[in-house]
Amino acid sequence: MVKLDQSDHHWVLTLSPNRSANWAQTKLLVSIVASLVLIISIAWAFIGAWFVLPFAGIEVGLLWFISYRVSLYTYQQQVITITDASIKLQSGTYRPQKDWVFDRNYTHVALIEAQGSFDCIQMSLIDDTRRVVFGEFLNQADRIIALKYIKALPVTVLSDKWWQA
Repeated sequence: MVKLDQSDHHWVLTLSPNRSANWAQTKLLVSIVASLVLIISIAWAFIGAWFVLPFAGIEVGLLWFISYRVSLYTYQQQVITITDASIKLQSGTYRPQKDWVFDRNYTHVALIEAQGSFDCIQMSLIDDTRRVVFGEFLNQADRIIALKYIKALPVTVLSDKWWQA
């Protein structure tokens, strides 16, 4: 999801991944699957195949862990704040955990165009000393929207296929 807020000489571009389910919905799904696995494994244990129980526990634990990690990944966010003098990139989950500040006059957005239909464009902020990639978690449609917003802002965008522009 891409959102642009602007005021006089101040722009804030917020990037976050699409979220198909929030944490409450994910917990509900894991609970339903865990209940079904528990019922089936107890039925097998009553028949005499008690060795199914540890594997059922491992299955539910692994499902919970993977669901938690995926859900946590969908809550990350990047915020790009552009002012007259600087470009600030903040990145983190729930709160800013990393931030970079660039001088706007010496910074540009490097664009690497998609090579094929299954490839995505890549964007990064570059100055004289560092390169920071942003928007990696966006799908291709959201990356194109973000690029459209960035091109409308007072930031230089340089493409790797500059001769086609």
